Amino acid sequence: MKKMLLLTVVCFAGCTLFAQTQKVKVLTYNIHHGENMKQVLDLQGIANVILATNPDLVALQEVDSVTGRTSQSDQLKELASITGMYTYFAKSMDFDGGGYGTGILSRFPISSNTTMVLPSAKGNEPRAAGIVTVQLPGDSSLQFVTTHLDAGRKATDRIAQANALADYFRATATPVIIAGDFNALPASKELKVLKQVFTDASSLMGPTFPADSPTIKLDYIMIAPKQRWTITGARVIEETVASDHRPVLCELEMK
Repeated sequence: MKKMLLLTVVCFAGCTLFAQTQKVKVLTYNIHHGENMKQVLDLQGIANVILATNPDLVALQEVDSVTGRTSQSDQLKELASITGMYTYFAKSMDFDGGGYGTGILSRFPISSNTTMVLPSAKGNEPRAAGIVTVQLPGDSSLQFVTTHLDAGRKATDRIAQANALADYFRATATPVIIAGDFNALPASKELKVLKQVFTDASSLMGPTFPADSPTIKLDYIMIAPKQRWTITGARVIEETVASDHRPVLCELEMK
């Protein structure tokens, strides 16, 4: 009888462990190289948004790294110093003596990273996605992606970039969060391509650009595979000055 009881307890403990979820709070923010709506460089304003929202993972776009434009500031390193987070910079291109691209801040240790060069037509601004694997409490992990799709009037490059990202993650079994400025409206072909793989965790949120009086939604947080995630909260942060985009925050649970 005692042996049967012991087996029941072990089974119950195992089932409880399997059912545990990991809460993850995600912020995406196009920071306009730290230049605010008053045309003043103010990286502290960006840091204040991050500190106030207290995310676990942050996807940043339009990040300068030691460029002349921003007085050789390593913007991601400075934000990490203020917030106490791990970093990964994904350079899209050389610019003004330094680099320009996207960045990641993470409260979780980063175990691997890569920069995925996205397709773009000759003469157009290069684009890339920063991809990291982070180690969560309890020995689980997820992939986190920051990207900034093409801003041109024609959707050709954005569609190609969306297809490249969808193809890259199509067969993944590891939970993925992709976030960024997609420069595309919710009903666009680009979003339809991404939604073949990802679920838009920010689908019910309003416009994000321009920051002072937003009229269109360009900034998104998406998740895959769908069955591994529950969306528990999503909102656009009402920050009107720190950048020309408003930040987007989602609260998620990973199963």
